Amino acid sequence: MAWFNWIWVIICPIIAYLIGSIPFSYIVTKWRSGIDLRTSGNRNVGGLNTMINVGFGWGIFAGFLDYSKGLICILAALLIPFDNEPVIGMGEYYELSWHKIIYILVAMAVILGHNFCPWLGFKGGRGIAAVVSFLVVTNPILLLVFIIATALFIAITRTVRPAQLITFFVGIPVAFFLPIYPPWIHLVGLDGSFFLGLFAVGVSLVIIPKYIMPFINMFRGKEYRVGKTGGLQPSKEEEEQQLKKSE
Repeated sequence: MAWFNWIWVIICPIIAYLIGSIPFSYIVTKWRSGIDLRTSGNRNVGGLNTMINVGFGWGIFAGFLDYSKGLICILAALLIPFDNEPVIGMGEYYELSWHKIIYILVAMAVILGHNFCPWLGFKGGRGIAAVVSFLVVTNPILLLVFIIATALFIAITRTVRPAQLITFFVGIPVAFFLPIYPPWIHLVGLDGSFFLGLFAVGVSLVIIPKYIMPFINMFRGKEYRVGKTGGLQPSKEEEEQQLKKSE
């Protein structure tokens, strides 16, 4: 029944948004140090800023919690038996079912909840942990492409967030032509490179706006950098300010 499918299309993203909006990084940092991530470090409510303010281990912990909420939502979208009859493009490359549409919308909603948290004045993180959880389930090979590309761009730029942004523009074209899928995706009928490409585009649309300023700041010397031996270093601007203060 078409009307019932429309109810799922509305309800599932709303639930995913509310789960995504749980600000684990903010909670962990506030608990451990009393620091408000919105006003400290890179002012991003995410695992990286938790790492900057509280330490590497707590940043990993907060990132894992953010990863878990994305994983829970995407597994629910995978396993709930939504209608898999084609809505458009029956038998064509661009075939989409209700299940595929809901799956994409749930992923987008989780990131929107994380990045624009209603409990923190619609401020939030950047959703990378959630994206990783989505790709673990949807296509680990595409995740591997993202990891390799991100590592390469981090080595070139010595920054994390701008490298992640560049990686999205590498991953999207790959997704549209990737012919290999994990068996659980085949079993529920969510295979198809057009669907995977749309999934990558949908996730990118809600995550890329948060990466525009870090990318600009990389050229302005205001972005946190990765040290030659690992770990995060202050931006060039902050180093210059610290040097002036010491003088």
